Formats: sequence, structure tokens, C-alpha cells
Amino acid sequence: MSLKFQDILSQDDKKEYFKDALENGHLSHAYILCGPEGSGKIMLAETITAAIQCEEGGSEACGECRTCHQVQHRNHPDVIYITHEKPMTISVEDIRQQLVDTVSIRPYSAKMKIYIVDEAEKMNQAAQNALLKTIEEPPDFAVIFLLTTNVNAFLPTILSRCIKLYMKPVRQEVLEDYLEKKLQITKDKAIEAAAFSQGYVGEAEKLAVSEEFQEKRKELISIVTGLKDATIVEISSKSKEISKVKEEIPELLNLFTVWFRDVLLYKATESEKELIFTSETRAISEMSDISYKGLDDILRKISDSEKMLKQNVNPELIIELLLIKMKEIING
Repeated sequence: MSLKFQDILSQDDKKEYFKDALENGHLSHAYILCGPEGSGKIMLAETITAAIQCEEGGSEACGECRTCHQVQHRNHPDVIYITHEKPMTISVEDIRQQLVDTVSIRPYSAKMKIYIVDEAEKMNQAAQNALLKTIEEPPDFAVIFLLTTNVNAFLPTILSRCIKLYMKPVRQEVLEDYLEKKLQITKDKAIEAAAFSQGYVGEAEKLAVSEEFQEKRKELISIVTGLKDATIVEISSKSKEISKVKEEIPELLNLFTVWFRDVLLYKATESEKELIFTSETRAISEMSDISYKGLDDILRKISDSEKMLKQNVNPELIIELLLIKMKEIING
């Protein structure tokens, strides 16, 4: 884990804000860091925490003192991570026992007492109400970080009492270079991971080394290149297989979207320079015979499928109708 602001890609506005707050003693008692999964919220929160607690003081953690090492290894007694047994809910008991009932106890060894609540959007209303009094009247020595993918999940009273900071995606080329150097991967893999992560470092790192992602990628290529000759029975069977794991369908639909955007881009430019599926240029080239209207219809159908999935329409039916539509367009 990095303890230096300089090692956090982009997020320059947030880094400067916290450096200034630390130098001038303007640190707030409650922050909401909002961004998609893998956007670097936890890394930013821990880097700020290290800077706050560092024995050297100043606006940057030294990375060498005992306190910095404790923060780095997540075993500092004054840095508390809120946990929850129920995977989808942070209950009022979780917040009371781990935060509300302990926040007034002075720090054991550091300057401040810091609470990090990851997946804070999972706090139910009772938990948020329990937290509210602490945020309204915090001890001078407490800082609370609420990390979330959905800022709209919070009560207005929570939002109004926290400073809200939004994680920004990293530029594609910057993220590609970072992945190549840090993970020692090929340019093609870096391009794909950066693109599918939508510019978020943690997600990009995960995708770059994920065997599961590579398997899904292979499955996508197998599906789209096999549709031309696939029978309705085969499409029905594949739809049933895909729909067994509903939570993985959005990622597959995203892969479909990127594939057909690559086809559209290649059709328009006849160049592979800007493609994401750079290693599949031949297959993309062959599919670029589809008309512009046909490609637009496919992309619209994928978008409609994403909406239907959120509306709890039968996933098997969604996938089957999508694949049949793709086949019709591919075959002209």
C-alpha cells in the first residue's frame, strides 16, 4: 500500500485539498469519498490517514516511522475499519458497537482517531441515524471516512454534514503506462484492462491479472464469432448457461458493447490503432461488413438488455433475444 500522495494516479484536486488541510489545520471530521468499485477510495483514505497519524507531522507521511508501518499493515489501534457480518447490510449494531460507543475514547497512541467505513452505502437507515449524532457533535480528535459507490444512498442529514469528494477516472494512456510498468504486462493487456476499468486504477489492476476476466473475454469472442452459424437450439442452450450466474451478466453485456464499438470504429477508420480488442483485429475486420444501421441496432439492443436486467426481467430470455437479434443482423 502506498503512503505517498505522489503514488496516487490523478486525483490532483483531492491530494492538494488534503495537503492544504493538513498544513493549515483545516481537516474536517467527516468525509464521503465516492466512486465506483476499484476507483482508489480506500487507497486515498489510507494515504490521508497515514499523513494524519505520521509521527513526523506535515502534509505527507514519512513512510518510515512506527505509526506509518502500523497504518500500512492495518494494525494501528487508532485506525478502525468498520466491519459487518451481513454482506449486504451495515446494521445499527455494527455502527454503535464499532464507532458510536468508542468514538469518545481518546486515541491510544496517535494524534487522531480515524474510522474508515467501506461500502458505506450499505448502512441501513437506523445505522445512518445512529451515526448522525456523532457526525453532528464529533470529538476534536476523530475523523470519519465514508467510502461509497452511491452517494445517493445516504440520508440528506448525513450528506449535509460531510465533505463530499468524487473520484475521477485516470486518462487511458496514463493508466495503460502505469499497468505495463507496475504489473509487467503486455501493451494489449494494459489497453484492455484500462478500457474495461473505465479509468479506475484498482479495477484495472484486478482485470489485468484476472484469469476469470480472460475466460469471459474468450467466451465473448467465441459467442460473437460463432453466431453466424449457430442454430436457435445452440443459442437457447448458451443463453441458459449464461443466465445461471446472473451477477456476471452485466460484465458480459459490457464486453459485447466494447466489441461492437470496436467493429464500428474499425468500419469507420479501417485502422486498428484505437481498438480495445487489439489482438482480435481479423475477427473485427470480418464483422465490419455489418451496416452502420445494423451495428447501431445491436448497440441499442445491448443497452435495452442492460435496462431490462435492472428491471428483473428473466435473464435467460434477455440473453436469448439479444443473441438472436445479433445473429439476424450479422447474417444480413
